[in-house]
Amino acid sequence: MEIIRTKKFHISEPTAVAMGKFDSLHLGHQVILERLKREAECCLRTVVVSFEPGPEVFFGKYTGGFILTDEEKRALLEEMGIDYYILFPFDKETAETEPEAFLKEILLEQLNMKLLVAGDDLSFGRGGKGNAEFVNEKAGELDFKICVCPKLHVEENEVSATLVRENVLKGDMEKCSLFLGREYQLSGMVEKGNQLGRTIGVPTCNIAVEKEKLLPPKGVYFTKIKLGAEQYFGVTNVGTKPTVCNDDKVWVETYILDFDKEIYGEQISLDFMHFQRPEKRFDSLERLKEQLHYDIAEASEYFKL
Repeated sequence: MEIIRTKKFHISEPTAVAMGKFDSLHLGHQVILERLKREAECCLRTVVVSFEPGPEVFFGKYTGGFILTDEEKRALLEEMGIDYYILFPFDKETAETEPEAFLKEILLEQLNMKLLVAGDDLSFGRGGKGNAEFVNEKAGELDFKICVCPKLHVEENEVSATLVRENVLKGDMEKCSLFLGREYQLSGMVEKGNQLGRTIGVPTCNIAVEKEKLLPPKGVYFTKIKLGAEQYFGVTNVGTKPTVCNDDKVWVETYILDFDKEIYGEQISLDFMHFQRPEKRFDSLERLKEQLHYDIAEASEYFKL
């Protein structure tokens, strides 16, 4: 997959384009991208167009963490078989570009677009006036096709990034997985911590998660772990480790079941399966040790190990 991050570029081959935020690549987004690939078939190259930064970030209206980091989104799009991922620079000039100019100069001329696939909440150009109705009116005149995908509903809920975010922040990882079509994931490099877990027989690996990543509530979770080509299971704590730390730094640390390798400096991914309990302060290390061993036993039962 080729990634383009500039305003001036040209794709010579005819393309099928999906445009939108795709900020969580939830099931609704996946419907759009599957339609994109189906409509493109063997004749068109597939392109996903998003803005960088997102308009809500540029205008200072976004304060929460990101459901997907740039690297996670790139990896998922590549896994889906997308040919081009365009992160079009969003600045004052982009914001003030009239929808018709963006459609003609960028989508049709630079991207060589023959087909546009989008959700019914499509919005681009000055004032967000480049909506599905506007593009549909221009399709015949400018000789391209448009496919508009309606909102997807799961269990009577309209699937959206907002819905995914709400469930992450509630710690309802099962509901989150239902709307994402996959487990909620955190990833990062394994770094050295204070290694206290070793002293109580529960060695953990600390994961350096990007600070912009949306974290679930503080607590203990059962997680699937991807390390290279291998998969493991574990118990993950998200929190400040109040029994042993006196600051507000939030850590993500994982005990991997039946595992005893040194993996400092390696990339690791955690799929959050289930919220087990809130984080709490224990009055002694011995009491903490007892609880951790109980959590590990519960995780083994959960994963049927």
